[in-house]
Amino acid sequence: MVSIYKWQRIKPLHAQGVSIRKIAKILSVSRNTVRKYLRDINPPQFKAREYEKQLDKYREEIQDMLDKGYIGTRIHKELVQKGYMGSPSSVHRYLRAFKENDKAAKLATTRVETGPY
Repeated sequence: MVSIYKWQRIKPLHAQGVSIRKIAKILSVSRNTVRKYLRDINPPQFKAREYEKQLDKYREEIQDMLDKGYIGTRIHKELVQKGYMGSPSSVHRYLRAFKENDKAAKLATTRVETGPY
């Protein structure tokens, strides 16, 4: 994948008269990539792929189990009985992120203003 930094270097090099072959060699990209970025007026748009986690469909059940005080291994056993095929470490990672989000929500405060006495 060509980074934006490489994309930014392609046009100035070409404007200086450097050949497409030489630009490709300098930046370690293919000649077709150099041609592509020379044709484009706008910078390349990169977008991270969105993944759906296998555990997302069990989110409410996991929250219920956490409210009951279940630990990660117990939650994993319960989820396996419901059809979950993942590993215990996946459940523990999911729980860690889950608890961090919950912790941030608990730390947030709501400002309340009262009238003068």
